Amino acid sequence: PTAPVAAAAAALCVLAVSPGQAWAASADGPDGPAAYETAEGAKPVKGTAGSGDGPEISPGTYTDSIGRGEKKYYHVDLDAKSSAFISAVAAPEPGSRVKGVGEGLKIRLETVDGSECDGGTEPQFSAEGAAYPVADYATRLIGADDECQKAGAYLFSVEREGPETSDPGRWPLELRYMSEPGLKGGPRLLPGSPDSDEEPGDDETPAPVTSGEKRQAHGGTGFNDAGALAKGVWRDRIKPGETRFYRVPVDWGQRLNASVELGSANSPGEYPPTIYDGFGITAYNPARGRFEDDPFVSYTPDESAQAAVYTPTVDYTSRFDYSTNTPCLAGWHYLAVTVSPQLGKFFKSTAPLTLRVDVTGTAKAGPKYAGDAHAAGFGVSDEDKEQAEKGQNAAEGERSDSLRIVAYVGIGAGVVLILGLAVWTLTARRRAEALPGAPGTPGALGGPAGPGGQAGPDGGSGTV
Repeated sequence: PTAPVAAAAAALCVLAVSPGQAWAASADGPDGPAAYETAEGAKPVKGTAGSGDGPEISPGTYTDSIGRGEKKYYHVDLDAKSSAFISAVAAPEPGSRVKGVGEGLKIRLETVDGSECDGGTEPQFSAEGAAYPVADYATRLIGADDECQKAGAYLFSVEREGPETSDPGRWPLELRYMSEPGLKGGPRLLPGSPDSDEEPGDDETPAPVTSGEKRQAHGGTGFNDAGALAKGVWRDRIKPGETRFYRVPVDWGQRLNASVELGSANSPGEYPPTIYDGFGITAYNPARGRFEDDPFVSYTPDESAQAAVYTPTVDYTSRFDYSTNTPCLAGWHYLAVTVSPQLGKFFKSTAPLTLRVDVTGTAKAGPKYAGDAHAAGFGVSDEDKEQAEKGQNAAEGERSDSLRIVAYVGIGAGVVLILGLAVWTLTARRRAEALPGAPGTPGALGGPAGPGGQAGPDGGSGTV
């Protein structure tokens, strides 16, 4: 039985090291700025110019494209219990021409008779001449004072706005429909505002995190492959003209305080030029709703520069406060960092980024949902926190979870196998000892000599 036991042990060793393979280094990307990567498995759809025959979308992720001045319609069936968050991401190719202010998307959700829901948005580019992914959503919030509380058919639309001098090409479009479960007892039983460690109305941005060793971050091209960040100081590199995405778990009662620093470059002379809107950071909630602040700052190559965001407290009731344009939801919050292509004058390859991340406030119990909110994409789990500490993106997190399950199952099966082999070995030995003439038993050939050194009862030789 030695060989089977050795094989089982070798199998356990393989299982024990398998999870580490998820950290294999990826291949280097192309020389130019990386383009936005849409979600793997997203369903292609084609929105229509007329509202009567648009394709139907349900909770999930979809891909389409949109041309300059084009408006596209999609059909959505809503119930009377769940809140709907339907986002659109327009992702022009890096280096495309954009005007800046006044160019972007108009996102709407309305009833079939033309009554608009209150949650429409108009995300626009904040930096002159810098093309980067822009995103926001339209919402139907249960409990809001609008015409969209009933179950039935609704129209979701995305319109691309911009001057004739902007990029003539079609932009990839990613749509995501998230359905938030209703509350137990219905919208009348709204939760109270959770206690917060900050004073009400205290919107002054706290000082950024400064302590701790810098950890390596891995920014993604978009929401789908964004690298996770936990509290602390992180480092990464970015190409001029590129946007890198990161995600941070933020729970009920908490706020995200994040800043990004772009290091200095070799100065081209005594009076280096200033690049207005040189780089910036944009924050999004778990449903890809953009927070109002979208700061882009100037950059001068002989000194570093910093941009920062401070999101509102994650509070369910804040969605009904019209002073807050973006509902606060628990879950992954996203940070998009963009560097102007004009910085290519100073950085020939990549520029150094320092990200300082803090989550303030104490996590509180969330609202009592009537369904599984985390499965719908809302809330923070222990697995989310673990991924943030490891700096993993969503695919790496899922792979680690799968490998962990496989390892647990395999190790359990291996233990059972070894125990079975041990029992089999012991049983085989006992059976062998019980056979007549077996070595080591009375009367066996070559057994112990009889008294006085005489031959044993079996006729074996004793002492002469």
